[in-house]
Amino acid sequence: MSAVSAQEFPSKPIKVIVPFKPGGRTDVVARLISEKIQEKGWLDEAMAVVNVDGGAGANAVNQMQRDAADGHTIIHWHHQLLIAAAMDLGNFGLDDFKSIGYTGGGSPVWAVREDAPFDTLEELIAHLKEEPRSLVEAVGIGTIPHFVGAMLANEAGFETRYVTANSGADRLRLLLGGNADIALFAASEFLAQGQELKALVYFGRERLPDLPDVPTATELGYDVTWANPNWWLAPAGTPDAAVDALSSALDKAIADPEIVEYFRNNTLEPYWMDGEAAMEDARKTLDQLEDVAATIQ
Repeated sequence: MSAVSAQEFPSKPIKVIVPFKPGGRTDVVARLISEKIQEKGWLDEAMAVVNVDGGAGANAVNQMQRDAADGHTIIHWHHQLLIAAAMDLGNFGLDDFKSIGYTGGGSPVWAVREDAPFDTLEELIAHLKEEPRSLVEAVGIGTIPHFVGAMLANEAGFETRYVTANSGADRLRLLLGGNADIALFAASEFLAQGQELKALVYFGRERLPDLPDVPTATELGYDVTWANPNWWLAPAGTPDAAVDALSSALDKAIADPEIVEYFRNNTLEPYWMDGEAAMEDARKTLDQLEDVAATIQ
């Protein structure tokens, strides 16, 4: 019998570890959802967010593992965890966690300048197949833009050249200055640029309402998504009853009208994916990331 029954959990406040400094998307979403669960009484105890940055997430994982695996200490992360695992940047892997589920996420676009001669992703890919490495992609090696672009390149069978850009501002400067041809941007970053950029593909699971004319990679036939989900994780040994109680509360929270409105106002997609499906999705993505990592290590 489980050490924690549904009636016994939670028996004290739940620590939600965020592996980043306060103020970023992962931190803000963790706080919004935790506060909504407390407001609605969907768990009997409060959820307290604790920021533990550094070490490519290793510091957060180490703190999680110092506490009991009883559901009272969990992590709110995203798929940067998978990049860290693919790059062997921390002393952890997926087997150290039990997946609670995804509460939505946000996806990027692959963009070119507005005056670029490509109006569709297929036109750009056709050009790169005729003239390999003829276009320059602005990325930071080992970052999300690098991995997402490389996953698409592997899937579609093309090659670009790289120029180093370690931030969204760097990518934008290089692209608009004519020193790069392609770059990845968060949907919110892209929308803020108005008419200067042209998006060729969106990496979400479905089209973004704010960008209804931009197709997803999957609908174009490429099995590449980067939903960068808000992923809730518990230690591997956490009892199922505790995970189920957390899942039920999170599922309700992501469907709450105020949370849905916040997500849509911030070009995020509100949805629920249960723990098992989320872990299956993550393992598939990790396989793709490891293929990319093997080319840069």
